[in-house]
Amino acid sequence: MIQIVIVLNKTESLDELIQKLAENGISGGTILDSYGMARSLRGEDDNPLFSMFKEFVDLDNNGSKVIFMIAEEAQVRTVSRVVNEVTGGLQNPNTGIMFCTPVVYIEGLHKNGEKSKNGEE
Repeated sequence: MIQIVIVLNKTESLDELIQKLAENGISGGTILDSYGMARSLRGEDDNPLFSMFKEFVDLDNNGSKVIFMIAEEAQVRTVSRVVNEVTGGLQNPNTGIMFCTPVVYIEGLHKNGEKSKNGEE
């Protein structure tokens, strides 16, 4: 199993992204509102380093959405393709990022009809 994390800065693509993922057999996940560390620098005017950094960051951005999913390794390429099609490409600025990590242990995730460790559905 693989954990897929998508930090979507292009939040206007969220509904279409979820729909297209479902159409491609990818469902289930958690979506959280988030914002980058730079947004929390608004009140740090005393530090000259933070002041310089804020000049390069769009602090008027409305934040982002973080999507967490657990998927089979074979589904990662499908998710990547759909994300890039819907967003116009993660290589574009202020679009988002996607990364994956292996899941070495999971508990509480049951697909329809699957039995849990103790034999219950």
